[in-house]
Amino acid sequence: MGAASALLSTQATAADVQSLQVEHVGSRHTVAMTVQLDSSPSDAYAVLTQFDQLPAINPAVQRATIRHQPSTHKAVLETDVRVCVLWFCKLLEQVQDMELAPAANGGSVSAHVRPDESNLRYGLANWRIWPCEQRTCLSFTAEIEPDFWVPPVIGPWVIRRKLEQEAVQTSEGIERLAAELR
Repeated sequence: MGAASALLSTQATAADVQSLQVEHVGSRHTVAMTVQLDSSPSDAYAVLTQFDQLPAINPAVQRATIRHQPSTHKAVLETDVRVCVLWFCKLLEQVQDMELAPAANGGSVSAHVRPDESNLRYGLANWRIWPCEQRTCLSFTAEIEPDFWVPPVIGPWVIRRKLEQEAVQTSEGIERLAAELR
């Protein structure tokens, strides 16, 4: 799942991006996206919360392991996400406190990175799924601050493009796997 996820999708879907903003301020990167999916809100939420299936949602997720799950609404998740921008590749190793809030038709998930166990100084991601306009809406927001050197030639514009790709691919992966639940 990672505070930010992965690479390019190979299967076309009907995920329809409604809005997408990516910003870089100081050493932090943020993304905010709203997308409409052709799946039910309950199926999309079910896919998003099957953490062991995260590599199927986005192939950049190399590993997703539940370290501890004290309740049905909380988990500690370890992920390894391989991100490449131009020639620079990095494995984002994250330990995240996950909070799940299922709703009657959708729900939300929050991920808070544990900086002392990750290679991010800061990371927060939120997903929300709900019914809208005969479809399903998914909003995703994330803010990350790497705890490693990023080459200056990989400027904010390149990181912006990569974050956009990652957000869209994850949405498409959720939609694709939700369709398989039908």
